[in-house]
Amino acid sequence: MTSEYEKYMSVAIEQAKLSLREGNNGFGALIVKGKKIIAEAHDTEETDRDPTAHAEMNVIKMASKLLEKNLEDCLLMTTHEPCPMCAAAIVWTKIKNIAYGYSIEDAIKQGRNRIDMSCQELFARANIHVHVEKGILRDKCALLYNKEIRQEIIKLRNATDEQLREYDRESTQKRLAWFRMGIGLLLSSLSDKKDAGYQLLLKRFNITEDQAPIIQRDHNSIVFHSQNFCPTLEACIILEMDTRRVCKLYNEHSTNMLIQQFDPRLRFRRNYEKLRPFAPYCEEMICFTE
Repeated sequence: MTSEYEKYMSVAIEQAKLSLREGNNGFGALIVKGKKIIAEAHDTEETDRDPTAHAEMNVIKMASKLLEKNLEDCLLMTTHEPCPMCAAAIVWTKIKNIAYGYSIEDAIKQGRNRIDMSCQELFARANIHVHVEKGILRDKCALLYNKEIRQEIIKLRNATDEQLREYDRESTQKRLAWFRMGIGLLLSSLSDKKDAGYQLLLKRFNITEDQAPIIQRDHNSIVFHSQNFCPTLEACIILEMDTRRVCKLYNEHSTNMLIQQFDPRLRFRRNYEKLRPFAPYCEEMICFTE
């Protein structure tokens, strides 16, 4: 059952990604009957200007039209635990099986605005039994609701090249201000300025050497493979944007400017043939140029 549920959840996740690309809130749902997907939908609160147009409400309406309101033998699969409104709709439709990925409790812990009532509590108050499967592809669903990724989605959605360059200019100012707060003094004593630049990037992005291991070193350069969590990468995947375009315009200059605080000859470069998600890592380099 788990693999089958994961297959269904993968479809719901794609609906949630479509929601985010459209400018909605990133929820996906589907209804299954007899191992067949009857309907799939996502939230349309923003595009329809309807605060009740949650993914579950939309998919229930679609399935009800196809099955003439008889959803009793169906499974509802959703990326996020149903809110009280959607849980009540599940009660009225007599759906007896639901599964979700990310919980209301998880969302509240993250600081998101939710009504603090689990769907199971509402079902209990309605005096009905609904079988609930929790945490289906939870980690993948969690990416949809990650704050850092959401911030990147808002910035990058439909961004022009000039907007990306402007974001890079803003990032340059922030990174240099951070450097001047004293972090540079802690590393300036390192005799090898390439190493100083590498350590600076680790501190700036709060990552470890294991997450960006050095795979090649000589007197002129350090090459490393970045595999750390990257909100920009995840946002690009969701928005179907090419990271090779985004990263070049969005943050390469600001990274260059940061490491050049140690030595103006230092350069940060990427191998755009080996960049996530097209490769399992981002191949990056700090080197000297004459």
